[in-house]
Amino acid sequence: MPKISKRKNKDLRGLYNKAFKKGRDSFFTFKTDYITQEVLDHVAFKNKKVLEIGCGEGDTAAAIADRGGTVLAIDYAKEAINVAQAKHRHDNLEFRACEYKEVKGSFDIIVLQEVLEHLDDPLSHLKKLKRKVRPGGKIVITCPSFMNVRGYVWMTLQLLFNVPMSLSDINFLSPFDFAAWAKEIDMRLRWHTFNFDLGNNKKMIHDLGERNRLKNALRDAKMKGDYKKLLAWLKKVSAYDHTLPHSGAKGLYILAKKR
Repeated sequence: MPKISKRKNKDLRGLYNKAFKKGRDSFFTFKTDYITQEVLDHVAFKNKKVLEIGCGEGDTAAAIADRGGTVLAIDYAKEAINVAQAKHRHDNLEFRACEYKEVKGSFDIIVLQEVLEHLDDPLSHLKKLKRKVRPGGKIVITCPSFMNVRGYVWMTLQLLFNVPMSLSDINFLSPFDFAAWAKEIDMRLRWHTFNFDLGNNKKMIHDLGERNRLKNALRDAKMKGDYKKLLAWLKKVSAYDHTLPHSGAKGLYILAKKR
């Protein structure tokens, strides 16, 4: 599990408070409703007690409540909770500005959507969260995955040249990390990846090129390189099929606790 960034999770709180106060669209490149839908399509929440950690504006938590779950949604960024409380109302939904270590009780399902990659030591958090999961319950995680064309470009720059390509990611996770962790904490794992377009095709070109991620990363690292030549080559690569089970830009991981 590569950990390149010297940042710690606590250092990101101010960044997120600023982002949510200004508006999430000013910070995030793509909308995340498709990630929420992926979670809803693969996890049954009806009549389940759910904890969502890092809930942001609360869209996923509200959708889970609509599906019949009783949800406590938390975030350490107070501005995110302010937005969530103004945006969503549901009898089975509570928003709270806190960290999960402050939450008492156990849950049928714990959700971390685009959160684990921002934590300092993912395995230590999974060990702690397992203790909050009821027998037969689940930890549901989504996060970026790097076993795709975009990921190979990203990780080459990160690992060889320490080029920063993310403002907030601390860890860079792939399916083999979760397989090792599942064995370590004795939980059953189901996983698949999705969003193949961002990992390999048109969205990848948009993210790396039109959004200037490559250009800006090289600038921040004070490196020179003909990124336009690389983008031209990647456009040709993107015309081919990249739909192996591990090739999506996002991963959904479901860790099930044994009864």
